[in-house]
Amino acid sequence: MARITFIQPDGSRQSVESGEDETVMLVGVRHNVARLPADCGGQLACASCMVDVAESWREAVGGPGLDEGDMIEDALGARPRGRRLSCQIAVTEALDGLEVRLPEKQG
Repeated sequence: MARITFIQPDGSRQSVESGEDETVMLVGVRHNVARLPADCGGQLACASCMVDVAESWREAVGGPGLDEGDMIEDALGARPRGRRLSCQIAVTEALDGLEVRLPEKQG
């Protein structure tokens, strides 16, 4: 299990514990994190679960895959550095302490 902190645009923080075999999106949805609609349920089809990975965590989390990167770019017209779809970030013990910021607007 890992502790993940979701940071809202206003700076408020919500730290939650993950379960096993979850993605960052599933953890957020299970804990009712605001601004995380996750409309497609994690199927890489909607870009409504975007997060900005804290710079100190980007190497551990890794960058977006090709389809994920394309979806982010289609939704925003660009690929902001550190932007990921939370449905594509598998939670591992190595991500214990991960911080992600929710954008003002989802895709």
